[in-house]
Amino acid sequence: MTVSSGLAFVPLPATPTYSATKAAIHSFSQSLRVQLADTAIEVLELAPPAVATSLMGQEGHPNAMPVDEFLDETMSILESNPDATEILVDRVRFLRFAEAEGRFDNVLSLLSGRV
Repeated sequence: MTVSSGLAFVPLPATPTYSATKAAIHSFSQSLRVQLADTAIEVLELAPPAVATSLMGQEGHPNAMPVDEFLDETMSILESNPDATEILVDRVRFLRFAEAEGRFDNVLSLLSGRV
């Protein structure tokens, strides 16, 4: 299991290197999954949203997902959907599907504080 981020899909302009490395992990995970498709090895990607941790000082941030909720939802997904390749809690779907749903520019503006 690799750990990327919702920021792999829409970068946070204030942290360009972090967002770029998470996008690289997403790309790596996809490629590795294809390379290992004919083996017994499964490649899962966990893509968290902002989680209330000390990583970026988000412990008390109102938009950060509480750690316990993140862990509970993640474990529930793993248990209920054992064939999932991307582990996505509901809160990260806003970022994960922004481009596919035609919202990328708006979400990027939101993350950059331009909204």
